[in-house]
Amino acid sequence: MNIIQKVNSTRYTLKEILEEEWDVSSISDLSNQEIEKIYNIPSSKNSTLSSFGIAAACNFSLQHKFIPSHRLHIIYYNFPEIGRNSSKVTKSSCDKILNLYKSDLINFEDSLIIIINDTISESLEKSFLGLNVTLQGEFEGRELNEEIIQEMKENDYYLEKKHFRNVHILSIDNITNNILKHRLVPTHQVIRRRNEIEKILKDCNCKSNQLPIILKDDIISKLKRVAPGDICKIIRKNEICGENIFYRICK
Repeated sequence: MNIIQKVNSTRYTLKEILEEEWDVSSISDLSNQEIEKIYNIPSSKNSTLSSFGIAAACNFSLQHKFIPSHRLHIIYYNFPEIGRNSSKVTKSSCDKILNLYKSDLINFEDSLIIIINDTISESLEKSFLGLNVTLQGEFEGRELNEEIIQEMKENDYYLEKKHFRNVHILSIDNITNNILKHRLVPTHQVIRRRNEIEKILKDCNCKSNQLPIILKDDIISKLKRVAPGDICKIIRKNEICGENIFYRICK
């Protein structure tokens, strides 16, 4: 699968994975030829965007279904010219993302999915974990945007600060296919709302620290955009035993 095919495949995969919470109608179904034309559009004159490399025109943004003022931006980072190899993605990428937040190009509460044409090293993963700590730290002493608060009230859909201003990094090879649909991967439902989490803990007669853990850098945590403290309801189906439900908490 060449780079154009991979980019196109990720669009379909993300459309499937994100549709529960995000309005994915803006992700058009395109041919590989159309993707190639978009991929080759010259980089933006904006210095912040151009620093992200080739394929900037393939980037897209999604609006939250229940909190329309909240956006999720999908960015293809450091992609090569067609026929060339990508350069290594380093921790300096975190500085470029911080600059993006400091610009007027995205809102303070917006979140990002960064897709790279490279494997994610342990050091790069740690750098992005540190980036998220920094982004969340900037939330201290600051309230959510008033428009977001009003939309949550109107739609009875409440999220906490930890669910905003998150950056997840994914290797393109991990999302050319939807691994969540693999027959060996059980159904994962993310429980974010505090009252629902408290009900689960009460029904299970346990405390949060007694639940098994799913790490925040786990591939499924990234794909489902699970935040620390969220609970994953995991449903396993077996022809003999039927449906088996258990829970894991994100750390």
